[in-house]
Amino acid sequence: MSHPTIETLDWLIEYWPDLLDARLPMATRRPWQTPTLDAEGKELLDAAAYLDRYFRNPLGVRESPAPLDVNVLQTVLDVLVHADDLAAELGEWSVRPLLASPGMGELDARPYLAYARARLAEEQEDLGEPGPWSEWAEPIVHRVYESVARALAMLYTGQTVRVICPWCLGRTAENPIGGEYTWRIHELPGRPPQIAIICHGQCEPPQREVGTWWGGKPCWPLWDWERLAKRVRDHETHETIGA
Repeated sequence: MSHPTIETLDWLIEYWPDLLDARLPMATRRPWQTPTLDAEGKELLDAAAYLDRYFRNPLGVRESPAPLDVNVLQTVLDVLVHADDLAAELGEWSVRPLLASPGMGELDARPYLAYARARLAEEQEDLGEPGPWSEWAEPIVHRVYESVARALAMLYTGQTVRVICPWCLGRTAENPIGGEYTWRIHELPGRPPQIAIICHGQCEPPQREVGTWWGGKPCWPLWDWERLAKRVRDHETHETIGA
C-alpha cells in the first residue's frame, strides 16, 4: 500500500486541470467520466476521485461573473512554487537529474508533482517502508492539498454532501419523516488527518455497509468512497424504478 503522501500527490496531479479551469469561472469545464475500477487493484485515490466526481455538481466551484478568479490564480502560483521546491529537494537527495524550474507563463505543476512522487516511491521501495523524506514531505504536500481542495470548493470539514443517505433516508431527530441531507465531510484527527463522510441522521446501516464508526455515527473513510458511491447510485436507481 502506498503512503498517504504519495496518494495525495496522485490526487493533486489528477485535479490540476480543474484548478486551472477554476481560474476562469465562465470557461467550460472538462467533462467528468466515471473511471473504470477493478475489484481490488486500484489506488485508494481512485475511490476519492470516484465519489467526488459523482457528487461534483453539489460540491462544485461557485460560478462568478469575474473573468478571472484572482484567489484561484494565486493558489495555482503557490502550488507551482511548492511543487518546484519539493522536486528540487527530493532530486538533490536522490542524486537524480533535476527538472528545470517553470518558465514565465508555464502553469503546469504536474511534472514536478510526478517527479516528487517518483522519488518518494523509490525511497519506500528501497526501505520497504516510508522513510525520512516521506516524513519531511508529508506536511508540505498536505498543505498544498488543503489549498487546492479549498480553491475547488471540494472537501472541507462540515461540508454537506447533497444526497439522501440510502440507509436512514435523511431522517433526523428534527425531521423524523426524512429527506434531509445528513452526510457531512469531516477531517478526522490523525497523522496525516483523514477525510471521511459521517452520517448525522438517525442511521444504523448493516455492519457490512459501514466503513467504520466515529462518535457513534456511521463513517466512511476515503478508502471506502468508491463502494459508497456505488451504493448510493444503486439506491437511487431502485427508487427511480419503484416510482
